[in-house]
Amino acid sequence: MFESEFAGVHDAAVVAAIADLTRAEAAAAARRLAAIAELRHRRVIDDDDPRTFWACDWWDCAAAEVAAAMNISSRRASGQMRIADALRDHLPAVAELFRRGDISARVVGAITWRTQFITEAPVWAQIDQAIAKRAAKWGPLSEDKLLSAVDALVFEFDASALIRAKSAQRTRDFVVGDIEDENGVTSVWGRLSAADAAVLKKKIAAMVATVCEHDPRTAEERRADALGAWSHGNDHLPCACKSPNCPARQANPAPRSSVVVNVYTDQATVDNVQRSAAQAAPPESSAPSTPVTAGTALLSGTEVLPTPLLAELLRNGAKLQPLCTPAEEPEPGYRPSSKLARFIRARDLTCRFPGCTAAAQVCDIDHVIPYPLGATHPSNLVCLCRKHHLLKTFWTGDWDLTLRPDGAAVWTSPTGHTYTTYPGSRAYFPDWDTNTGDLPPPLKPQTFDTGRAVMMPRRKRTRTQDREARIKAEREQNSDPPPF
Repeated sequence: MFESEFAGVHDAAVVAAIADLTRAEAAAAARRLAAIAELRHRRVIDDDDPRTFWACDWWDCAAAEVAAAMNISSRRASGQMRIADALRDHLPAVAELFRRGDISARVVGAITWRTQFITEAPVWAQIDQAIAKRAAKWGPLSEDKLLSAVDALVFEFDASALIRAKSAQRTRDFVVGDIEDENGVTSVWGRLSAADAAVLKKKIAAMVATVCEHDPRTAEERRADALGAWSHGNDHLPCACKSPNCPARQANPAPRSSVVVNVYTDQATVDNVQRSAAQAAPPESSAPSTPVTAGTALLSGTEVLPTPLLAELLRNGAKLQPLCTPAEEPEPGYRPSSKLARFIRARDLTCRFPGCTAAAQVCDIDHVIPYPLGATHPSNLVCLCRKHHLLKTFWTGDWDLTLRPDGAAVWTSPTGHTYTTYPGSRAYFPDWDTNTGDLPPPLKPQTFDTGRAVMMPRRKRTRTQDREARIKAEREQNSDPPPF
């Protein structure tokens, strides 16, 4: 299609197609949100139902359907439901612009986000009309100017509903990781108390001073590496000069590391990486170095580690733990052994619900066929985040899961749609045979009442009550004049 559809078409027609298809894209997004709003209104019932107090409630169940249909995370699906609700219940004029393709999904997202603290119907009606008169011109605005344009109208009609970034109150935070991080590095940023920052600065400076004068890293790289070494419990920065006579290396103990690298490769490659990690020849040495030809390495389950960094991690004390092939026979107890659990997490890498990206390390390992009828065996075990574990366990009859011997998970939704997810390891290790064999059928069908409904974790307040309380608290804090 990309090679031929517009070949030979006049420039003006190509530009017109871009404009028309942009409007069509927005209109299609509006239809999708209208469908999401309808599903939400059908699924999420009032607070009289006892399941509204469940930790995995009606909203979560609807969000799971949206997430599976769109192949996105449940959190993003929940956000789509909030946008859909706002358009359907409070912003019909804005929704009509969206339906015609006059405004983009980006603009709609900003509008619904910045108006979320409005509570009174007359205010909703006023701001809906006011925004509809201006929103068609907001497309070219940058993100900050777009938000300011919406905020100005919110302040005009309901100052207490304004979302404000109170810098004086948001004083401390520490964030690890950003969506734009490249493989092998992770950004960190935050704000500490002045006293803690002074101690940390002094600590890093002291650690940087422990390397010798021939360390090849820049001052910036040494500070970053010192923080990393400190996070592993070291009080010195390992020198990187590679000289066998390095005074810093001789004066300081071997570095410690809490990193465990999960590697899938053959033993010969592992041996090669370990030899490379053990090399400490000085730069001027003429001895040839052993090339690092390791297979893919993963940190934290889904973060790919570039191969050249693997040997460096091992040199700094990281542990290499090859996976063990699980036994053909089921294990006797309910809880899988540590070796079997490592295999399941390495096979799955993430929660196996459609669209969910929760790392396997923070997931539960669930028996697809409940224990004791279902064996503790890799063909009956799957990684599920806590939310989707509760969904599968307690919403029985609405969501069903079948696990194939090769690890493929087949989900059936309340509407009968099926979604198949495959072990995350397939994306990194396509040659890994994850087939663990067929399970014998359960000895007898489960006919007794498990009483699981009483074991579902419960909320102190319903989701609606929590949201109303949060909006009330935010509005009460918005008594000061705005910053513009």
